[in-house]
Amino acid sequence: MKSKENSEFHKRSKDELNNFIKKLELQALETAEERIPLYLKVGLKDAESILDVGCGSGTVTRDIARLTKGKVVGIDGSEDMIKVARDILKDYKNVELHVGGAESLPFDDNMFDVVTCNLLLMWADNPQQVVNEMARVVKSGGKVLASLEPDYGGKLHFPENPKVDPIFAGKAIKEKGGDPHIGRKLRLLFVRAGLETKIGIGNNRIWSCEENKSYYLHARDFYVKALKDAGVSEKEIDKWEYEYLKSLDEGVQLNFFPQFYAIGRKTEDL
Repeated sequence: MKSKENSEFHKRSKDELNNFIKKLELQALETAEERIPLYLKVGLKDAESILDVGCGSGTVTRDIARLTKGKVVGIDGSEDMIKVARDILKDYKNVELHVGGAESLPFDDNMFDVVTCNLLLMWADNPQQVVNEMARVVKSGGKVLASLEPDYGGKLHFPENPKVDPIFAGKAIKEKGGDPHIGRKLRLLFVRAGLETKIGIGNNRIWSCEENKSYYLHARDFYVKALKDAGVSEKEIDKWEYEYLKSLDEGVQLNFFPQFYAIGRKTEDL
């Protein structure tokens, strides 16, 4: 499966491509403290075979490869993404990469000890089919992990901006074809795939204003582009940015954005 975001990958200019790869790198760094404990929880360290579905540019796959001596297989629907991943992962001898769809994984039943995905289901055309396939290829007794899937309906932000906040609370994702409320659906998706399921929220810590400001300045281009794409004028963007940075400097800004995870165990009778 090509995610809706990745399907536009080949249409990007060189600068846009480089910025997008930087975005994925930043995203991987930002979420590492939430993902890595989940990898340890599903036994990735001792697993002999791991499948990373929707591996994209390979930045998250790299974290997986560092944590295990087992064989890591990454798969993504975009040939362009796999080319980037091959370069990022060239020094990791335990990684193998494939082009292929998440809704019809080109692997036999009961093949992997752990099957994982990260920020994939939000962009899937048929997330239930993706989870069904992940459950099919994991071994009996093995684990399926969706490490982080957001739910913009639970996003909290204060002080509020009535024009900008709805854009960052899922509107922009929905307009790109994603599901901004996928987090709340993880239990249903995993249970219907026949997995013994546990759901949780990976990000319990609320960032300080200093951390929020640092992240915003790193990712500013993406915020501004999202606002421009939503029809917000440059004057309105400048006003919003001034107020937002001022609230951070004053130490009064609060942001909370829930990222859900799901762990499913394949039972003996599946």
